[in-house]
Amino acid sequence: MTDENRAGPRPLFGRDRARETILLVAHRARDEGGAVLVTGEAGLGKTALLADVAERLDGWTVLRVHADSFESDLAYATVETLVRGLNALRTGGASATGGRGAAIRPPAPGDDPLTVGRLLLDAIDAIDGPVCLVVDDAQWVDEPSARALRFVVRRLSHQGFLFTAASRPQQSSLVTLFDDVADVTANHARVDLTPLTVGDTQELAQHLLGHPVSRRTATRLTEATQGSPLLLSVLLGHLRDTFSQALHPAGWDLPATAITPLSTAIAASLEGADPSVRTAAELVAVLRDPLPLPVVGTIAARLGVEVDVPGAVARGLVLAETRDGVVRVEPAHAILADALAAELTLERRVAIHRVAADVLSGHRALRHRVEAADRADPTLIDELLAAALSASDLGQAEQALSYARSAVDLASDGEAERALLELGLIAMRFRMHERILELRPAYEAATPSPTRDAVLLEIRTLSRDLPGALTLALAFEERPATTPDERALRSHVAEALPKVLMAMGDFPAVLDHLEAARRHIAESPDPAEVSDPALRWLAAPQDDLTRLLGWAVISAAHARRPELFVPLVAELDALIVGHESPAAIDALVARCRVFIMSGDLARARADLAQANDLVRRYPGSWTAGFARTIYAHILYLTGEWEESVTLADTAVALALDETDLSCWPIALWTSALVRAGRGEAEAVEERLRAAAQADPRITGSYDGDLPYLARAELARALGRPEDQLAATEQAEAAGNRGSTLGWLTYRVDALAALGRAADARTAYQAAAAPGLWRPYYGSLRWLEGRVLEAEGRTADARTAYEEAAADPAGALFPLPQAIAAFDAGRLAAAARGTQAARARALLESAAATFRRLGASGYLARTVRLLDETTAVTTSTDPLATLTTRERQVAHALATGMTNKEIAEHLYVSVTTVNFHVRNILAKLGLRSRRELRALSRRRPVKS
Repeated sequence: MTDENRAGPRPLFGRDRARETILLVAHRARDEGGAVLVTGEAGLGKTALLADVAERLDGWTVLRVHADSFESDLAYATVETLVRGLNALRTGGASATGGRGAAIRPPAPGDDPLTVGRLLLDAIDAIDGPVCLVVDDAQWVDEPSARALRFVVRRLSHQGFLFTAASRPQQSSLVTLFDDVADVTANHARVDLTPLTVGDTQELAQHLLGHPVSRRTATRLTEATQGSPLLLSVLLGHLRDTFSQALHPAGWDLPATAITPLSTAIAASLEGADPSVRTAAELVAVLRDPLPLPVVGTIAARLGVEVDVPGAVARGLVLAETRDGVVRVEPAHAILADALAAELTLERRVAIHRVAADVLSGHRALRHRVEAADRADPTLIDELLAAALSASDLGQAEQALSYARSAVDLASDGEAERALLELGLIAMRFRMHERILELRPAYEAATPSPTRDAVLLEIRTLSRDLPGALTLALAFEERPATTPDERALRSHVAEALPKVLMAMGDFPAVLDHLEAARRHIAESPDPAEVSDPALRWLAAPQDDLTRLLGWAVISAAHARRPELFVPLVAELDALIVGHESPAAIDALVARCRVFIMSGDLARARADLAQANDLVRRYPGSWTAGFARTIYAHILYLTGEWEESVTLADTAVALALDETDLSCWPIALWTSALVRAGRGEAEAVEERLRAAAQADPRITGSYDGDLPYLARAELARALGRPEDQLAATEQAEAAGNRGSTLGWLTYRVDALAALGRAADARTAYQAAAAPGLWRPYYGSLRWLEGRVLEAEGRTADARTAYEEAAADPAGALFPLPQAIAAFDAGRLAAAARGTQAARARALLESAAATFRRLGASGYLARTVRLLDETTAVTTSTDPLATLTTRERQVAHALATGMTNKEIAEHLYVSVTTVNFHVRNILAKLGLRSRRELRALSRRRPVKS
């Protein structure tokens, strides 16, 4: 659904705190008046923020005035705009003003500001209710208007009136007026808008494109626009088509056509400027890097042009900063620089680059040489590839890729394949394959060679062309390796082949390949023996063997070869001691999957904790994303939900930057599961929808039941057994490979809750079959109790629940253990009499766990039951998991206020109150306001 079709204000990104600050001042301003000043550079969203706030001021009359730079020298230009708005109110009916009135005459240029001010004051005073005056682009308000507004604002500052101005960060008459008002009222705020962060850009891109973008892509967007919401929105709006065509979001880049819509903004900035100002802006745009002002002057002099850099700075097209006593200049925005440069002729740009290449040195000179190149130059290609190799050895991945990509673009037919292969090796080295995926046709067409085949093997694997990747890998393995370079490549392919086989589900073939792979890795040369410097990093036999053993461990488990599994685990343990590398991460993550499948969460957690620590230092491993994702899942199962939420969100944020693209949907599923236990329905649905957009070919092999488990858990947390059962039916129908069959536990529980005893017994017998049951989602004894209760055997069910709650082994999984304690307490409470004390003890134990986890739906049900068996205690507050604002709304609901009354009381819109009410009921597992009022009568509700 688009914004235009949504009810309520348009969403803002990165401005929540600013909005809440202004609304708080507005809330107080009803009784005592107030003032807000919003400052920020052009394009940071001042106008959008004020428009958003204005939409939320229910019950207020909002007068909006937008000052104009072209009329800033015309007397009363701003007041005329305000008068037109006031007259529209006066002729629009009694709803706003209390009655129709005569139109206010517009001021004449010769009027005294005090006279004009009195006219405005009378008109505003005649409006019923609170009034908010919004002055946008306040730096352009003409001086007579500013004086008249000063008269008005100072006389309204202590009643139901809010003065709000938005200005660039420079002194002006309206800024001075704000300072004056701030001196006489405590109710004021100055809001300084800063550029959007990379995270804000990801949210904005998700909203505008309807699809997540990687953190790397968001970083490029943020840097290109300097975090300007305006530029980002314009850019993303014109990039929907190009983005949707990208093979993978992380491989998408800014196309040249993106800068076209900004030409009008540049024309407006340069209107009336001296030609030397435009020349300065164009020169700085082409040079791009921050350069000392004298160097820019030298380049201009050699070009024979006159430049006015201060003038370009004043027009907002160039930034100037003094560092170490030297003024350095650079473009104000990268996209504006692209737009400026695009308006120059090719000859002019080439001339600037050639002079810059002569004046500058190092990588800057090399970059300008590349830009000035108008024909194939073997010497330049050599320099670029040498620079790429040097940057690679220094760990400068982006720089290395940039040099190698330039070499590919400039190379002639004779040099193209060499440049292409070196680019591929760099992408392999830093696990940045997504940056070269669109070049697959070029690699496919290249002359077969060991290097080309090694690069193409990984591209085919990541593109999910598994049959093609397998054909290439098998042919590679059969080919003799006679040189150190070929042996290094073959060693690498020896551990790459198992990844292909595992992705195809052919785990026995991995084990069949094991001994040959060991031989190839053992023959890997010393790096010094490798003649091609670009291949030396591949001579890493310990890394190759570590990964190979990780793949072999997981294959032995899937192939049910315990005689191989145990010695492989022991060998891997010995190999990774003290071996800290991306390969160690891959091996640990591979092995932890086996421990999870076998139910050994203690060992899985130990492996993941070690891998997660290494990921912080080596984020470029194949399985970095899985390390974060699976560890978040383990933390959820073992009851460390706060850490799990943090790690799951990190995994989602970084998933599109990972080498293994299949991690992205799994990270979203895990994040959804963590939130499902807390009853956060909207967050769960949002993440599952995003995961559903993934190409099904890239989905990894980790527990594919996670999305169904998330839906089942959310339904149980909200007390909806029908939905819980439906989720388990979907999981069964999917028949996912690698399933831990956790959905069977949810099925038994749902059937029991629905009173379908026979079906529950059948499902329980399936779950209890030898080798199937895992304790992650519920104790087998508790599960039996659910069936017994459905069959009417209440005493036996209670015994089963109590045994499950008391089982020391269950302490590893706090949520299911607490659920068992709740069910035991529920049946004990129903027995009444001498069981009341036991019921309280069990329920309080369950409540303590639910409260620690933040499982609000479970907690609310437990507290309601406790209320029926014991006196009210503040320590079991069912609203503990609500946010401050949600608690305020809950308190108001409990007193019987309507949504409109709550909106007026809390000074928010009715739409916002509706949103909070839905969240509160969902979090507490309640179906109506009546249930909330009943809950509040038994427990004190703190606002």
